[in-house]
Amino acid sequence: MPPGMVKSRVSLRSRIERDVYTVLKQLETANGCRPFKTITTAYDAIQRSNSSLKRQKKRILEDAIDRVLLFRKQEADDSSDSEAAIEEAEPEKPEDERFLLNRQMTKLWHQDPPANKAESTEPSPAKKRRIQADTEDIPGQTSAVETVVNGNVSEGPSSVQKQDKQQMRKTQKASRFTVEHIDEEVPLGGLGEVYGDLLEHGYRLLRFANYYEENGWDRTTGILLSGPCGMGKRSLVKNVASMLGVPLVSLNGCLEDPERMEKSMTEAFDAAIAQAPSIVFIGEIDQYMSKTGSSNHNEHHSKAIRLFTQQMQRLKHRRGEDGYVLAVATTSKIADVDQAILKTGLLEVTKQLKVPDYEARQDILQTVTKKKTLAEDVDLGEIARITHGFVAAELVLITKLATELAAKCISDDAEATDVCMSEIKSAILSGNRDFFSTMRPRIRPRAPVSMEDFKSVIKDFTPSLRKEGFTVIPNVTWDQVGALDKARKQLHMSIIGPIKRPQVYKEFGLKQTAGILLWGPPGCGKTLVAQAIANEAKASFILINGPELLNKYVGESERAVRELFQRARSSTPCILFFDEIDSIVPPRANSSTDSGARVVNALLTELDGAQDRTGVYVIGTTNRPEMIDEAILRPGRLGVQLFIDLPTPSERVDILRAIYRTRHENPSPVAMEGLSSVAQDPRCANFSGADLSGLHAKAAESALERWMQDETSSKEMIEADWEFALANTRASVRDPASYRERDMII
Repeated sequence: MPPGMVKSRVSLRSRIERDVYTVLKQLETANGCRPFKTITTAYDAIQRSNSSLKRQKKRILEDAIDRVLLFRKQEADDSSDSEAAIEEAEPEKPEDERFLLNRQMTKLWHQDPPANKAESTEPSPAKKRRIQADTEDIPGQTSAVETVVNGNVSEGPSSVQKQDKQQMRKTQKASRFTVEHIDEEVPLGGLGEVYGDLLEHGYRLLRFANYYEENGWDRTTGILLSGPCGMGKRSLVKNVASMLGVPLVSLNGCLEDPERMEKSMTEAFDAAIAQAPSIVFIGEIDQYMSKTGSSNHNEHHSKAIRLFTQQMQRLKHRRGEDGYVLAVATTSKIADVDQAILKTGLLEVTKQLKVPDYEARQDILQTVTKKKTLAEDVDLGEIARITHGFVAAELVLITKLATELAAKCISDDAEATDVCMSEIKSAILSGNRDFFSTMRPRIRPRAPVSMEDFKSVIKDFTPSLRKEGFTVIPNVTWDQVGALDKARKQLHMSIIGPIKRPQVYKEFGLKQTAGILLWGPPGCGKTLVAQAIANEAKASFILINGPELLNKYVGESERAVRELFQRARSSTPCILFFDEIDSIVPPRANSSTDSGARVVNALLTELDGAQDRTGVYVIGTTNRPEMIDEAILRPGRLGVQLFIDLPTPSERVDILRAIYRTRHENPSPVAMEGLSSVAQDPRCANFSGADLSGLHAKAAESALERWMQDETSSKEMIEADWEFALANTRASVRDPASYRERDMII
């Protein structure tokens, strides 16, 4: 700052800025007194809170947050200067008063000008007075003046606290980036080929760098690991660094402080180069370098991209020098990462981590439980089967919860009797320590974790992917689906075959993933068929109700489509099931708004497989195929259209028997045989599968009412019950001929 100029001080001008100041202080206190360093983190924290501020417009709120963060930084700087001035103040000594003036003048002559504001620790008297006034005005701020007694600084608690604060402040400034030397191997499981590829890649780049130079080969500059949260991406990078014996330099601390970003990032890369070969690491890079134009992008993200690019150019210009630095970043939202950092010379290689399949989950469970005592009935294969959609972090968590559940069962080893938990709770509440002193030698946690513990935890646990649209593998088998032989055969050919025997299909030139449209009258079992297919194929299953993708904000619907297919690609083989697909892909020529056309275009792009749709199978259902854009129905997209017609009399028998088997345990042969005459009754003409289900429900109600009047009567449905049901059930499809005429056209 030029001499004579005074830096303007920030003040809170409006009511919203004062409200933001109050809320952020409360949130910082609740968060362990860790200050917010970026506008984005502060904005997200307010949105997650119960404050009324989250109803403010985003731009207005971000501007207020920006000013409050500057004000908070100003407070911190003032407090720092005040404490430094007080701590450096020397107590007066009577015997030195004679030479006080000489000492002060000599001190000024030999004092070097400070390199920057941070090195200047002696503020002017005017500044000291201003600091003192400011600290007195701030509520809850106590004076930092030390007590001087007989010329000596008091060694009371306040002095110790000031030393601790100063030491903590220095530590925080020095730890904007971290350098880890990982000696022990980080346990991993279920990452399969990705781990081997990354380890081999890193080994060649970091340990045989000269070989690349001698042959004139270009080396990979950076790698981006993409996958859902909880996959173990950070652990993977740490494991590779440990196996290769190279330091890991983390840049996240640099990116969280925008004002010191340039200096701290330069220092971090200097450290990485000095200790080369090494790995430079950025975790969740989408939070610091988001795509331009996205809602999360701001000027700090643009600055981070520019500085990161400059530092990567430094590494490129070191060609031929000893030691190599490899950049590795992770993200759970690759669509949000700015494309500028994915080009050649930066993070040019992307490795996708897929959601663990059955074998991967079993491998993770074996790794997690290696040092744990398990009961003999624990079947890790069965646990892996029922944890479909769980990622590595969640498998670790359920193992921990199962262990804690086992520890709750405390028993007496000698007498094999359970300790009454109510007695333990009473002793805790009453503070009866004698109870525990007498029980401690006898009680112990039940060591083995049983299968029942795992099942109890899994039953109440919802994995994160299920919250994003993934469902458990449907518990629907073909035994529960009557008839529909034609649809079953085509679905086996188009979906189950490629999943179970991909090599055979490849030999016959069938490489492109098929899409299928199931259409027909309502209630004919289209959704049930899709669920049975997912069950037989043991594939991930994502159910999408058409309107769920629609959003009134421009670009959000297309974004939802991209994220949907990205999730599917991360968990292949995966079946995307669009129920009522006509609601999101209407004919673009008839669309009244541009938003509908944009959604159709986004879906067409994904169906074309522009980003590799291998292993992603799309099934759509509709009652009105004429309301779907024609481009969706061409080969390569939803090229196979299956008409699911109303069942014939013989098919109605199969469907009604399937319904009866599903809803009754151990049905008698006599009851099953009697269903034939019911299903072929003329009154069941044009009944759909849903109508037959309703028919069964009416007959069951009649049987229940009859049994309640006479509990000695049979609980099985008799002919009178079916007659009651036939008399009170009507076909739901009013004009089945129109669907058949449409089938002739298609």
